[in-house]
Amino acid sequence: MIRITASVLTSVMFAALICLNAAAQAVTEVQLSQDQVVYEFVGQFNNNGAASQQFGYLSKINGLDAIFSAEPENESTALFTFVTNANTDRVIVNGPFKILNRAGTTTIYLNTPPSDFNNPTTFSQGTPIQVSDYRQQVILNTVTNSFQTEHTNTVTSSKSFSLNGNTYRLGRLGAAFRTNYSGQVNPTAPPSGWFGGNAVGIKKP
Repeated sequence: MIRITASVLTSVMFAALICLNAAAQAVTEVQLSQDQVVYEFVGQFNNNGAASQQFGYLSKINGLDAIFSAEPENESTALFTFVTNANTDRVIVNGPFKILNRAGTTTIYLNTPPSDFNNPTTFSQGTPIQVSDYRQQVILNTVTNSFQTEHTNTVTSSKSFSLNGNTYRLGRLGAAFRTNYSGQVNPTAPPSGWFGGNAVGIKKP
């Protein structure tokens, strides 16, 4: 009877250890909630013919608090960066407006600061944690060189990452968000321009 009790006790302790280990490794999903601002962006871009590369950092992620390593909160301390590589597939001119359509891919990285806008490659030096397909419309005012954009991203890959002792994942496969930028073209590039904006979770297309 003593042997049976000891065996049962050992099994219970082993099961409890497994449960504790599983809890310690639990992944918290940062949800891309519908109609809620989920990301805020600060960035720059470089255009080369039909190709456009947009890069920068996330200044807010809904559900995460510590997304900078120190102050001041800028590209040199950002823990999350992004790079979009896209190609222009259509241009329409309407009076002073130039309307461009682009398609490409956006990658969000868990960054290893610092990043530097003078060196765009530093915004992809981290670990990719989310990849999404990307479709963009740009409306450029050729008189003022200001522009507005709207684009839709659909998540194609999302990997877990550790931050401050916890494990997270940005959204899930198939989740979608709509991003809007306001920006200004730089007539003496590089960079080709600057922008800021945010993303709102949307219903899966």
